[in-house]
Amino acid sequence: MIKQIFLCAIALSGGSLVGTAAAAFVTLLDIVPRMAQVSDTSDKIGLYEISISLSATSISFLTLIGWGIGIKSKIFLVIVGFTLGIFVGLLASALAEVLNVMPVLFRRVRIQKYILAVLIAIALGKIVGSFFSWNIISKH
Repeated sequence: MIKQIFLCAIALSGGSLVGTAAAAFVTLLDIVPRMAQVSDTSDKIGLYEISISLSATSISFLTLIGWGIGIKSKIFLVIVGFTLGIFVGLLASALAEVLNVMPVLFRRVRIQKYILAVLIAIALGKIVGSFFSWNIISKH
């Protein structure tokens, strides 16, 4: 019983950490205000934020309990794939814009000589994490 409580506490802590980091990342990139500005719907920013929060929470919960849609329609898959592609594209372009801040940050923190090491660490972390996810977690 103690083991299950401990595992639940670790899982809740990890989920909270990842959720907070994801929210901070989206906030840092200013995705919602920029998309509202581009689409001329700035008056609906609150609705956008609520829908993002509710959808992320709902999908996380449905994934946790193992629920799936079970729709095999190719048209539906194309629509979902297209929508997710748009989201990833927007996220990547926002990230690329924010990365222009990195050189300024490195200069202010005075770690210019370590830029290469930081970038290599980020790349290696992504590679190791992806390998772990695809080859170890996916196989179980």
